[in-house]
Formats: sequence, structure tokens, C-alpha cells
Amino acid sequence: MNEAEADSDEVVLAIFQQLAADRAERLRGSTFNTTTREIIAAALKSRFGDDAAREIAFHLADWNSDAAFIVAMHLFPDRFTPDEIQDGVESFLIHAPNHVAAAAKLGS
Repeated sequence: MNEAEADSDEVVLAIFQQLAADRAERLRGSTFNTTTREIIAAALKSRFGDDAAREIAFHLADWNSDAAFIVAMHLFPDRFTPDEIQDGVESFLIHAPNHVAAAAKLGS
């Protein structure tokens, strides 16, 4: 993890701590939110079956920190440095699209 990435992660966490208190911890990249994955899978099970629902849920839950960065940028872009923005965007583009594509493929 480079310095901009570490700084960006802390900015995102600080923003969501203000907005969501202790729930902000669910948005750390090092935290995989099993509860969220299970809730999504349970909601999708009747439509997609157990295995596909679990796979879709995994792909929607794994990029939590990337989603948090994008939302935080929309809400408070002034809190990020250009280096933090560049790093956050690059991280998002590397990680999130493959998960979204995989979930979409399973769900279609």
C-alpha cells in the first residue's frame, strides 16, 4: 500500500465514521463483510439458486472499500488530494469492474 492509498483510505474511513459511526468499519478494504454477503445471497436465492446467489453476493460485497471511495468522493471531493484521488480511482478501476462484470454474468 502506498502513502496516497493509505491516506485515501483514512479519509474515506473518517467520512463514513461521521456518517455511519461504527458501521464505517465495514467499508475497510481489509474487511470482508460476511453479513452483507449473506443478506444479499438470501435475497437472491429464490431467483438465482443457492450457488449463483452466493457467487453474486460475493462479487457485490468484495469491493466495499472501492464503493466507499467513490461515494465519499461524490459527497466530499474537497477532502482528497489529487494523489489520493488518482490512487482511489486506479484502485477502483483495477478491482471493481471485474466483480461487477462477474455478478452481471451470473445474474443474466
